[in-house]
Amino acid sequence: MEKFTEHHLKVQRTARYFTYGNLSENTEQVWFALHGYAMLAKQLIKRFHVLDPEKHFVVAPEGLSRFYWNGFNGKPVASWMTSEDRLNEIEDYIAYLDRLYAATLEKISKKKVVINALGFSQGTATSARWLAAQNSSVDNMIFWAGPLPNDVDWDKALPIFNQSNVIFVLGDQDQFITKKHQLDHQEKLDKLGLQYTNLDFKGKHEVDESLLSQIAENISKQ
Repeated sequence: MEKFTEHHLKVQRTARYFTYGNLSENTEQVWFALHGYAMLAKQLIKRFHVLDPEKHFVVAPEGLSRFYWNGFNGKPVASWMTSEDRLNEIEDYIAYLDRLYAATLEKISKKKVVINALGFSQGTATSARWLAAQNSSVDNMIFWAGPLPNDVDWDKALPIFNQSNVIFVLGDQDQFITKKHQLDHQEKLDKLGLQYTNLDFKGKHEVDESLLSQIAENISKQ
């Protein structure tokens, strides 16, 4: 009888990311923008064109797994993880994001800038797991059109999250998140003891540029 055994091997690979703006002594805010499922980083970062590139520097990493959407003739898209070998995929993208964070901020004084993490859709759970690992810290956590994951040790992560300004954003016509989903998620957050703000806009499962501009402006005034 044949015996099959699963193994894992650490390898080096090349990760792609996009940036917007000019990182300099004039930079006021640094953003880490994590895209959603079946997107590419360049799709999400285009939404940030409404921000002043001299005051805002945006880093948009791309998920390490790519595939063709709607079959082999479809467009290439990316994902942060799937259910297959998920723990190793999570460990890999946390290490990737930590390295990108360190490489970006070594070029500028963290004390002089506001650091933001914005996760959209699948990027919400991704950014939450990344920040819960506590290797990288941000001033503002913006979770856009996605819930927090259940597989985080919230007893350890909650104090870190409550030290940041946590914002949840949702479109009133989001085709993936029902009102029941939203209410259930708010109940979960309240039970956790998370301090957060809810914002909404008229729109679907997307990053609304007008609201993004408002959030950036309000953050800069704090």
